[in-house]
Amino acid sequence: MKTIREPARDIPVVAETDVLVCGGGVAGVAAACWAARLGARVMLLERYGFLGGLVTQSLVITTPPLNNGFGAEVAARLEAIGGYALVANQSTDYAALRFHAIEPELLKYDLGRMLVEAGVRCLFHMHVVGGVVEDGALSTVIVESKAGRQAIGARVFVDATGDADVCAAAGAAWAVPSVPPPTTMMFNMVGVDTERVLAEIGNWSNLRSIVKRARDAGELEFDLGLVMDRGAPGVFAQDLVHPGELNVWSGNLQGVDGLDPAEHTRAEFICREHVMRLARFLIGRVPGFEQARVEYTATLTGVRGTRVAQGALAPTMDEMLATVYADTVSKPYAHTPLRVPYRSLLPRGVERLLVAGRCLSADPNGIGMLRLIPPCFATGHSAGVAAGLSVRHGCTPAELDSGELQEEMDCSGMDLGL
Repeated sequence: MKTIREPARDIPVVAETDVLVCGGGVAGVAAACWAARLGARVMLLERYGFLGGLVTQSLVITTPPLNNGFGAEVAARLEAIGGYALVANQSTDYAALRFHAIEPELLKYDLGRMLVEAGVRCLFHMHVVGGVVEDGALSTVIVESKAGRQAIGARVFVDATGDADVCAAAGAAWAVPSVPPPTTMMFNMVGVDTERVLAEIGNWSNLRSIVKRARDAGELEFDLGLVMDRGAPGVFAQDLVHPGELNVWSGNLQGVDGLDPAEHTRAEFICREHVMRLARFLIGRVPGFEQARVEYTATLTGVRGTRVAQGALAPTMDEMLATVYADTVSKPYAHTPLRVPYRSLLPRGVERLLVAGRCLSADPNGIGMLRLIPPCFATGHSAGVAAGLSVRHGCTPAELDSGELQEEMDCSGMDLGL
């Protein structure tokens, strides 16, 4: 491959803070708020012009209940302004869960309010592109924006980018799955007579079989599932906060490397084509959709996973459901035994760095559970408390006593079930 050499240049350090949170998804907002509530000076960086991560970027707006820690706080605030509601679960796939819907525009708005209330300084439209490590500890993050290349220093860093961008930039240990998880474009439809649709098809999971039958009969140009680079059946839908509004999964596109811009671009085109073909089919062929229309599609295709940090522990799903760890710091749900150890938040190889959200340390099936909204809120909450305590004590996150962290988590409203 042909290369060029950039000349050396001085990069201005435009800010220094106690805690720098990279990523404004639900994990990053939770981390920033709780670090600030513990007295730290906090700055949050986000690459888009709004908060919420995949919830608001990719319309991942139905969720198991937010009923512990920071997630429960957000749910109560959203419910008070009409942005969070229990919806009928018409899925045989998820019969044991009580789904809730989130209004994405209200979430963008209220997460911003929470950061302002906590005194967090935010910088949007920032991309993490590098890191400076001194004596084995991350000291500075390099960012790029319309203002050029700049540096921001901090005492503690939280990687909540979803893609472990800070870990990669700093040389911390990370890995990617051997097989990329599927990618999906979500979209919302309005004007749906949901009662009539369900009377016709039984439950939302049956959309998948309806689409497959139409495809097999040649009634739908929707080659979802035939070959790897065109996807596999994954069609589903769920009611939302407002009557007649539906959140729709357009299907799963397999084999997309979310770290490769060319692959990701290809996915955007293919998935939007899937959306429009599916919407036309539903409107034309399924009773109850006659007056429906596509309200909006996700800002970007939902990539389920890329890099994950490698910590001292990478637990499996079964282990997190069965183990009460000595260093348990997150319990995403009040009603299930899922627990996350502190060791999953500490990547190997670099000090002064925590991870939260879908890029923390777990094996692939464990990440499959931890990338959902409640675990991202919960692990962000834990990372923020750990960062705040580290600043308070003048220690690194790895030096922090996990017992004290557990006590602070309890005081901050998360029941660890210990």
